[in-house]
Amino acid sequence: MKGFLLAGCAAIALAGTCGTAAADGTAPGKFDVKLGGDAYFTLGYVDQQGDSAAGTSRNVDFTNRFRLQVTPTAKADNGIEYGANLRVRAYENSGLIDTDQAYVFADGNFGRIEGGVNQGPNNQYGVTAPSNFGTGGVVGDWTEGVAGWLTNQNTFLEPVFGGGYDNITNSNFATKVNYFTPRFFPQEDDGTGLLGMVAFTPSNLSVNTDVNRRNYVSVTPAAAPGIANQSECGATAGNGKPLQGCAYDNIVEVGLRYDGSFAGVSVAASFGYEHGDSETNHGTVPWTHYNDLSAFQAGLNLGYAGFLVGASYLNAGKSGYASSPGFYLNDQSTITAGISYQTGPVTVGFNYAHGEDAGDVTVPGSRSADLYSLGATYILAPGLTTSI
Repeated sequence: MKGFLLAGCAAIALAGTCGTAAADGTAPGKFDVKLGGDAYFTLGYVDQQGDSAAGTSRNVDFTNRFRLQVTPTAKADNGIEYGANLRVRAYENSGLIDTDQAYVFADGNFGRIEGGVNQGPNNQYGVTAPSNFGTGGVVGDWTEGVAGWLTNQNTFLEPVFGGGYDNITNSNFATKVNYFTPRFFPQEDDGTGLLGMVAFTPSNLSVNTDVNRRNYVSVTPAAAPGIANQSECGATAGNGKPLQGCAYDNIVEVGLRYDGSFAGVSVAASFGYEHGDSETNHGTVPWTHYNDLSAFQAGLNLGYAGFLVGASYLNAGKSGYASSPGFYLNDQSTITAGISYQTGPVTVGFNYAHGEDAGDVTVPGSRSADLYSLGATYILAPGLTTSI
């Protein structure tokens, strides 16, 4: 006989137009199943000399992505709405299909709670430079195309300029619990007022049914003799999986988001902070201790008469870097700013990002990059757009 003790467990038995799935003796409610998602196809022109893979220049590339979202929802007699969300993606260059969202949720007078694989709250609600044009410019979906085209810069540009608050800290799409308060001081329009947010992620490399509470990471030494990685970011985790960012445990995230309008001027503002325990390297390299995760983000957008202007700032300090004396490591930070204008079906915009980090993770130093984006979007039909 096997015994299990589950504390604070949320389970939903789904039933609806797509069939039933319930344990014996249960009586699930009726669920409405909503299908959604998005898809794009992009042609890109890249002027890149001396590509690292082939030593030649490249010009034209295609890229595409398809995401399917399945959301069964039901509403109880007490007014609580509950359900689950699954997002399936076809975008990896391996041709494989994966999922980046798989969680249950409940909404009510108490607010909203989400449990499962999902983005952190600051990634969902963090304000950056306007991104409602083209592919979103420097804070949009370009990392799935341009960062792939700019192979030499991929490991730098994606974490620094990915646009998402969690891209540097990488608590995105790990198993977590998100809580959102009800909106305080709301105006007549839905979605206005002050929103409080808090989240907890046990390990940013643990997803779905995986339970991984390791407290160490094995960092692969650099190729040069006597030089080891100055950061656990991009190293190999103790479970053998390649990291997509830095490895942290017990990540706590808090944030605030405000939306409103005054005298015809719309306001969207956010502030978020994130802390996590850095792991210890038990390998043979000389650096065994790393700085804990400590990052904050702030952003502001103002809109008037079709114009939208805004900016954001993110600073992750020396999070994840080796805490060895005698080395100066540049803080990880990102600044974004931009403007857009919408009239009828046309939206045009410009945004900019400046990012800095410590340079190559194998040696101390610093580097920076600047990105400029100019684009336009035209709505051909509801849900169908074309962009440049």
